[in-house]
Amino acid sequence: MQRLFKHTFIRFALVGGIGFLVDLASMLLLSIWLPHIAARALAFWVAATSNWWWNRTMTFRHTTSPNNKKAAVLQWMQFIGGSLIAFIPNWGCYLALMAQPPAFSDSTLDQLWPYMAMVPGVLIGMILNYLLSRFWVFSPAKLDT
Repeated sequence: MQRLFKHTFIRFALVGGIGFLVDLASMLLLSIWLPHIAARALAFWVAATSNWWWNRTMTFRHTTSPNNKKAAVLQWMQFIGGSLIAFIPNWGCYLALMAQPPAFSDSTLDQLWPYMAMVPGVLIGMILNYLLSRFWVFSPAKLDT
């Protein structure tokens, strides 16, 4: 099991799972007061910041300097930038699924659809976000920044 956690993608996926729960919880809370689309957009920022912190402290800890506050802010900005790039297919998938509701209608499914529609886009975005995080944001070459 410990050998499995040595792989950054596995740790990244675990952080992504936490981030998905943060994203979902944020969307559920925000959708009490906001339309689903606005709640989805704001929940992204909460989850992206959570993922940055977890990835910085768990996934890519060997490439970060925890005492350098300036580097942390720049790294957060890069992570948010990479997350925005990865969010494009995520958001596009969500909008496409919301535009085409399920073929069969059921009151429970209708209520859950805005949340179920998040899943495919999150998976697509995770792959792109991992590549950007590993090779740009948390690149070992940036250790000195």
